[in-house]
Amino acid sequence: MAEPGPPPKTRRRGKAVSTRDHLIAVSLALFNERGPDRVTTAQIAEAAGVNEGNLYYYFKTKQALVLTIFDRFEAAVDHLLARDKAAGADPAAYVAFLTDWFEIVWTYRFLYRDFMGLMATAPELRRRIRAISDRIRTPVRQLIEHMRAAGLMDLSDEALDSLLHNVWIVSTYWVVYLDVQEGVRALKKSDLEWGLKQVANLFQPHLTEAARRWLDAQSEAGGSPI
Repeated sequence: MAEPGPPPKTRRRGKAVSTRDHLIAVSLALFNERGPDRVTTAQIAEAAGVNEGNLYYYFKTKQALVLTIFDRFEAAVDHLLARDKAAGADPAAYVAFLTDWFEIVWTYRFLYRDFMGLMATAPELRRRIRAISDRIRTPVRQLIEHMRAAGLMDLSDEALDSLLHNVWIVSTYWVVYLDVQEGVRALKKSDLEWGLKQVANLFQPHLTEAARRWLDAQSEAGGSPI
């Protein structure tokens, strides 16, 4: 029997969406909702409106789907880092950077929430996610150092290192905390805002008066600083 060929493109909201992209989007939604270990290829195919043969035409295994989604996560990080290379000392640049990082973690939240389980099926993710961690922390350090040089933050080198560790822990693993500690499995946008507020609390002791005035001005103008 011949292997099934690629089905025609699916039309979604007036736009032609490739079946491959549709399968990735459906898989990401299901993985975020239930966790990859609770989702079968049959359920993915059913939710995507294709048969399993068509799913296997594009992705031979569920692991292949996970790795493809991770590729997209990595591309989103690359885009974030390329855009914010020259952020400078503007506090708004840090707020935007951190907010966008939270959005990425929220969009691909199953990668962190279910990380330990993923290691069993895709152990190469450990190396790749560690590399992303190193790449993200470098510009965050640079931004904080710029803010310190501009008189917006007052902290020692030792305190800066500690702050970086804590910011990374909170900004990356807040989804794990909400799941394990608070029992929040179906995350909402309000949970993302909650995570941002936790990071804001880490910064508060180190902000100078100039930074606090800037934050007050942003709040009065209707902005959304951390």
